[in-house]
Amino acid sequence: MVNKDKYKNFFDVLENNFQIAESVSKKFVEFCEIIQQSNEHFNLTSIKKMDDMLIKHVLDSLSIQHLVSGRKILDIGTGAGLPGVPLALANTESDFFLLDSNNKKIIFLNHVKISLGIENIFPEHERVENLDGKKSFDTIVCRSFSSLAKIYLRAKNLKKNEGKIIAMKGKFPKDELAELKTLDSEVRLHVEKLKIPGLEADRHAVIIY
Repeated sequence: MVNKDKYKNFFDVLENNFQIAESVSKKFVEFCEIIQQSNEHFNLTSIKKMDDMLIKHVLDSLSIQHLVSGRKILDIGTGAGLPGVPLALANTESDFFLLDSNNKKIIFLNHVKISLGIENIFPEHERVENLDGKKSFDTIVCRSFSSLAKIYLRAKNLKKNEGKIIAMKGKFPKDELAELKTLDSEVRLHVEKLKIPGLEADRHAVIIY
C-alpha cells in the first residue's frame, strides 16, 4: 500500500501540474515499485532510487501529455513502458500500444498490466518496421529510441493523415534536425522545450506532422 505522506510532494506536483487525482498518482508509485522489484531480472533501467524514478521516468513521460491526442497511441521502443504506461494511466480514454523488439520487456509489461489493472495498454512484441501498412495511429511517441531521421523513416507510414510523431530528446537536437531536413525538406515539424518539475536537465519534444 502506497504511503500517502511519504509521497505528498510528488502527489502535489501531479495535481498542480497535470491535474491528476491521488488515486492515479498512487498507480505511478506502484508502477515504479514494480520496476524496482523486476529490474535485476529484466534489465529495465539504470535508475535505482524511487525519487529519481518518479522524476526521470514518470514526470518526464507526462511532460508530453498535452501533446498526445487521439484514440490510438503507439509507443515505439517502449522498454519498461516509458512514456507509454504513465501516459496511459493519465489518459484512460485512449488505447496505448506498447511496442518493443525485446520479448522480456513485453513479458514485464504484461505483468504491469495485470498487476495494476491497466486496461488501456496493449504490449506487443514486434519490430516497428514490421508494422508498416498494418496499423495506423493518431499519435506515435518514442523516448530515447533512435535519431529523428530513423524515427521518421520507420514511423511515418504508421501515423494517420492528421496524426503526428512525438520524439522525446534531451538537448536541442540541432544536428538531428538538420539530418531530417536533408532527408525530407518538406517535413513539417515543431520543437518544444519541456519543463519537468525537479529536473534541471534539458528536455525537448520534436513533433513531426
